[in-house]
Amino acid sequence: MSTFGNLTTTTTIAPYIPTSRPVQFSILLTIAIFSLPCSIFVLHHFLSTKTLYRAANNHVIILLLISNCLQTLTDVPGQLSYYILGVNRPLTLSYCYYFYFIDFYLFTTCFLLLTWSSFERHILIFHIYVFNTHRKRVAYHYIPLMICVTYPMIYYVYFIFFYPCENYYDEYTSYCVPACYLRTNAMMALYEQIAHGFALMLLIFIFNVLLFIRVVQQKARMGRQMTWKKNRKMAVQLFSMCFLFLLTNGGYFVVQIGQMLYDPTFGVEFSLWAIPVAMCMPPLFPFVCLSTLDELHGKLKRATPCWNRWAVVPITGTELQHLPTTTSRRRDYLKNG
Repeated sequence: MSTFGNLTTTTTIAPYIPTSRPVQFSILLTIAIFSLPCSIFVLHHFLSTKTLYRAANNHVIILLLISNCLQTLTDVPGQLSYYILGVNRPLTLSYCYYFYFIDFYLFTTCFLLLTWSSFERHILIFHIYVFNTHRKRVAYHYIPLMICVTYPMIYYVYFIFFYPCENYYDEYTSYCVPACYLRTNAMMALYEQIAHGFALMLLIFIFNVLLFIRVVQQKARMGRQMTWKKNRKMAVQLFSMCFLFLLTNGGYFVVQIGQMLYDPTFGVEFSLWAIPVAMCMPPLFPFVCLSTLDELHGKLKRATPCWNRWAVVPITGTELQHLPTTTSRRRDYLKNG
């Protein structure tokens, strides 16, 4: 999803750095700094609470947290280097291989997990009986999650490292040339653009719209029953994650569709910001998870002194009788005066 940084080995010409790059660098660095402790905190909460890590709806969230945390630790630093220096370091072909794999694999894994989560929420909310046996849970829950993680790994290991073509970077133009299987095979480039991009985004949008409609209809039938509250929480978790995905990556996909169907130069100016915004999704993801966990809100309130300082304590009837009124205070003042 992110751009390939320009590489140079022999030229001494300083790389051109647009005026927007320092702003993009500052924003992404600030988010990434706060993202890592937030990721550790939320992951620890999920993995240390038995009821949370055993709940089927939280498994995909844990995998997404791990994937986005890895992106923040590996992919984001390379992008920060490119923003501030105009080059990616180290300037070697090995780094290009590393960059191809990390960038493609982690982004595709996140998109697949979000797509499956958008579909699985329909089962968890409206057809929970599908998971009433261990065999069904393995077949319809764990295996799809394994496919979301292993399929892109096998796919990119083969096409980046073993596909019969040669990857290289152009030392004269100082750019890391896109992976060779995308340059030499038009069908593979089209497949990846559709299967790993447009199709997943469309499915995420459709599944979430349908889920919203079904949840609203369920609310009208069930009112404020306990089942409704649980279902609402699962739906809000999904909507929050997918909203972040659509918000950060929507502009990039709009540019890609416009360039493919309308004009190859469509949105070139806009893409200077669309791709940096897409890179903000990994470090922002743990904050979205934190905002949807009601259990953590209580822990944070108890751990933060300012919450306890301003806590409102109810007054009993006996205590109310002993509170000084304005009249009694005035009478005591005149008496003592």
